[in-house]
Amino acid sequence: MSGWAVDLRLTTRRSLHRVIRRAQRWKEHSRAKHVGWVPFLLVIASIIVFAGAGITWVTSPYWHKTVTAAPSRNVGIVPVKATAVSPVFVSPIRIEIPALQVAAPIVDVVTVNGALDVPLNPKIVGWWKYGAAPGATKGTAILDGHINYAGVEGVLSRIGTLNPGDAVYIWGFSHGKKTRLAFTITGVRTYSKERLPYQQIFDQQSIGRLAIVTCGGPFDASTGNYRDNIVAFAVPAATPAPAASRTGT
Repeated sequence: MSGWAVDLRLTTRRSLHRVIRRAQRWKEHSRAKHVGWVPFLLVIASIIVFAGAGITWVTSPYWHKTVTAAPSRNVGIVPVKATAVSPVFVSPIRIEIPALQVAAPIVDVVTVNGALDVPLNPKIVGWWKYGAAPGATKGTAILDGHINYAGVEGVLSRIGTLNPGDAVYIWGFSHGKKTRLAFTITGVRTYSKERLPYQQIFDQQSIGRLAIVTCGGPFDASTGNYRDNIVAFAVPAATPAPAASRTGT
């Protein structure tokens, strides 16, 4: 009985040593394994960070291109008082600005959460369909576009360089017939987005006019947005010189 007990104790002692050795080997293996995981996890984390940065870079307006900065200018006048004009108006489909060598399609846009929507493609111009139509006797026809997007310069990026007297042509359909309307630039304004005079720009009681809008001014990298809006105003070319406001200069 005692011999058996001795053998059992020896066996137990040997088994315990084996367990301890296995535990030590496992610990060393685990330590090496975890150490090996550290740089791997760092690599994965780096990939995630750079991938996230890549997504931001691609979707931001200034991706892969030097940031376009539309010049800040305040020239000419802002037409505000309604006068008699030709009742011809169109559902717009195309804009041409010869002074900028610009020609672009126009699509309908709406407001989203109180902000005017802008076509994602910078080569397309939006028309706020709930406002006046180009050529209407009263109200502002709002046209907008990106200054740039995804490395592509927008067709409206240089409207800040327009001068009073420059021509703008709007193509569209009037009573089912394709028509071209001629407009004349009356003035250009640079507005801080923090003090944007929405009522003046979106005024639907004013003379029938165009307000062509894009971004401009300094670029704020922290928000991914430009700090200003550039607005070029135009009236039908056939109308006499309108009453105007020189506010906003």
